[in-house]
Amino acid sequence: MNIKKILIIGLVLIAVSASLTALSAETKTTSHTKILENNKLTLDDINFIIPDGYKEVETETDSTEIDDDNENDTEDIDGTPVDDSTKCEFKNSQGDEIEIEVGIKANNEKIESINPANSEQKTIANKEGYLIKDTNDGKEQFKFEYLENGKIVKIVANSEDIIGQIIG
Repeated sequence: MNIKKILIIGLVLIAVSASLTALSAETKTTSHTKILENNKLTLDDINFIIPDGYKEVETETDSTEIDDDNENDTEDIDGTPVDDSTKCEFKNSQGDEIEIEVGIKANNEKIESINPANSEQKTIANKEGYLIKDTNDGKEQFKFEYLENGKIVKIVANSEDIIGQIIG
């Protein structure tokens, strides 16, 4: 057979294979928004108030990915599976830290329920959620998780009062 014909057939087979792979791939569409102006933070359309004295130190976005074994490397927030999450961290001059994380599902799916381990049901700033008391580097730490608009919100701070201020 002519070498040109073999090359053309090979290219056609590669093109068909790539097209089938693209068609069969699962598509997940998510988008993230983050706005921080005048101590007002908006993460994925959820509003927060950053207390005076805190400065942003890091923002991180994680997504569910396919690992080397062709399986989902699923992200989660304390056991609640999410397709994407955005986390912002803040610190004040005393070394106190705040972490705010919002997790979302792809394709406008909603997270229906959460129940993190070792938590108690609590209402803070009119948000019903779950409070987890913990110790980190010898300091007492509070984690509050709740659902808003089908998204999971997690706030970590050194007191319930700070969490209430953040939720507003």
